[in-house]
Amino acid sequence: MLNIIKSDLFRLFRSKGIYIIFFVLLLMAVLSAIAKEPGNIGTVNISAIEEMDDISNSTESEDENIAAALGHLNEQKTDEEKHILSLEFIGTNMNLYYLILFVVSIVLTADFSNKTIKNTLSSITSKRTYFFGKLILIASITLLLLFANTLVFYIVNLIINSEVYHCSLRRMLKATILQIPIMLGLTSLLMLIAFFFKNSAIYNGISIAGIATLQFILLIIFATKKVHFLDTFIKKYELQQALYQLAVAPETFHTVVCTVIGTAFTIISLVLSYRVFQHSEIK
Repeated sequence: MLNIIKSDLFRLFRSKGIYIIFFVLLLMAVLSAIAKEPGNIGTVNISAIEEMDDISNSTESEDENIAAALGHLNEQKTDEEKHILSLEFIGTNMNLYYLILFVVSIVLTADFSNKTIKNTLSSITSKRTYFFGKLILIASITLLLLFANTLVFYIVNLIINSEVYHCSLRRMLKATILQIPIMLGLTSLLMLIAFFFKNSAIYNGISIAGIATLQFILLIIFATKKVHFLDTFIKKYELQQALYQLAVAPETFHTVVCTVIGTAFTIISLVLSYRVFQHSEIK
């Protein structure tokens, strides 16, 4: 198992793509700290839609640009609203989905696409050892990215904005911990897709286009506001919104529901992944 993990780590960090994505995440942290507003990659926070309405309403003329409107809104923020900037950034951790997606692709789907898994399993390694080796590595990297993202923004924001737009590291870490079940649930779902289709192209298509399509459908439903139950559900439990509320304004019931859903997704996805892999024919 250790040999599998070492080999995958070597392959992962030898790839240029992961450093590009790390750079993008660092850039997002810097830009969010400068703009004093968190940013999203590929997904839209429902709260961001409502905030854009505030920006539009605060713009006095067509000539006034968005940057000026954002500056005006920042000036109107209370001290507490300024301090939660770090928590709002953690609330956009759905951004990490794309990095985790890439990690699963390199660590797992590449083995199927390159046909190297057959050589790996034909040696001493069993399917059980292979599966849990991949699981431990991918889950560990997911947690590493989650906490690294928090620490990077803590440092970047402290350097750029000093104490004005800052909260304690302890509070940031607590917000990050609350998000773990959902992030591990997403990671496990990506592993299920990888084990089920065993093809990088199909995996990338489903994991990228799938989440984009889901977000688009949910945003349309939210924008229409015709179904009150769905509107309320989306504002609390849509993936990005759930992560945002866990970080910025956690409530006991909401946290418990998110934890249960995330844990259930993790267990179900991993059980299905293991069974699919055990009963699949490796070509």
